Amino acid sequence: MNKKTFIYDTSKGFSSLIKHYYSTKLNIEACTNKKKFLLENIKDYDVCFFVVNDMDDLSNLIKIYYKIEHFIIGSPNKIIEEKILSLNYEDVVILDFNSSKHEILKVINQNLESKELLEN
Repeated sequence: MNKKTFIYDTSKGFSSLIKHYYSTKLNIEACTNKKKFLLENIKDYDVCFFVVNDMDDLSNLIKIYYKIEHFIIGSPNKIIEEKILSLNYEDVVILDFNSSKHEILKVINQNLESKELLEN
């Protein structure tokens, strides 16, 4: 459990899901309050789960994108999802929040395993 994981989720639901399924496999730290988000605290993370609910969240994503190697991003808002896609970030996984929980976890597992971020 040496992979350091950062979750940014101001709506808190997705971070609870990730903590529930991965707390024994990843070392997880979460930010659920955008007022407490400090860019200088973002260092040495292997992967980031980032939920973009509004333009402030998108701004925070843009600020930390170059500080963490692997990103798994989701947005419940299709317009914001289009803005994320328009950033043309490489090697980023965009989750479809309209998918079932099972499908979302399957995508996450496949990506974490392919990047050797999950220990079996």
